[in-house]
Amino acid sequence: MAERVYICLFDLNAYDKRVAPALRKYQNQYDPSAAVAELRDIAGKPSTLAKDDSQHWIDALAPDAGYKPSPNTVHELADILIRNLCIPQMQEIDSLAPYLSEHSEWFSDLMDGGEELAGGRLEFTYGSGALIATRQQVRQFLDEVNRVPPPDGKLAVEYENLRKLLKTAATNPSYTLLKTGVAATNP
Repeated sequence: MAERVYICLFDLNAYDKRVAPALRKYQNQYDPSAAVAELRDIAGKPSTLAKDDSQHWIDALAPDAGYKPSPNTVHELADILIRNLCIPQMQEIDSLAPYLSEHSEWFSDLMDGGEELAGGRLEFTYGSGALIATRQQVRQFLDEVNRVPPPDGKLAVEYENLRKLLKTAATNPSYTLLKTGVAATNP
């Protein structure tokens, strides 16, 4: 299945204080109570996860106390919790990447793996991305995008959305960036 590449605004506080401890407790202690509490919180807010899906996960996990979850279950749950609690904004980059790569060697290296995000590796991931950016990389990314002349047409909107996302990450110390691939059927 094809993947779409996204640059995500990533809330480290939500990840470190809520999501990772809940997933760790479920994975290591076989106790889904914290993950269920986070799902209930998601169900009470407008989110990308429909209320029926939240309730399905709550109903499925609640009776699992004491049973070891499968790695696939933990990964699916991580996708849900991270997407809904740690990623306030994400920008698909596939159509914009060739334009930015043409104008920025740094961005080209980021997209082809020559430049790695060096802010740390997430224990639990959303999509295929596990590396987050350092503060310096966030600023550099914003500087690189600001140096590239804005494109025309549809790409102009994507470019401006990416610029806003990068500016938010650069000005809020709780946020960083996550570059991830997500199956084309799920954003």
